[in-house]
Amino acid sequence: MSTEVRVDTSTPGAPVLRFTRRYPHPLPTVWAALTTDEALSRWFPCRVAIDAREGGALTFTFPGEEPETAPITEFAPPHVLAFHWDGEDLRWTLEEDGDGCVLRLSNTVADPAWTANTAAGWDLCLRALAAVLDGRAERTQAGPDEALIAHYRQTLAAD
Repeated sequence: MSTEVRVDTSTPGAPVLRFTRRYPHPLPTVWAALTTDEALSRWFPCRVAIDAREGGALTFTFPGEEPETAPITEFAPPHVLAFHWDGEDLRWTLEEDGDGCVLRLSNTVADPAWTANTAAGWDLCLRALAAVLDGRAERTQAGPDEALIAHYRQTLAAD
């Protein structure tokens, strides 16, 4: 199970990272992992609280930092979750695919210089989500994975 990642540069100055990953789990299970406090906090690199509704918000609390709030801009259970976080727009979609589902994440990157870093971070998160869904306790560690960042610098530059 791997994550397909590409960068869409059709909007000047605002690259959009597009991730696609198939999970061999039912859509409602994956939706719950994206939209409940306990599940989000198991695979995300910090504590997450969510008021799961359009107009609600996610609150991210990284160790030693003040909480960050991300207003939910679109919420259509069990298929769409979108929010605005730290100057960036993120949109998660799920669609059924046989006995599993396909997750798509788009992330409009506020600073193009951070595109590879952002891709590496989400890659790690999506791997951790897979581990949690598979019943393995794995939480993404905050901080850069330099080898993965270098991989995405090279890979995304070729797009």
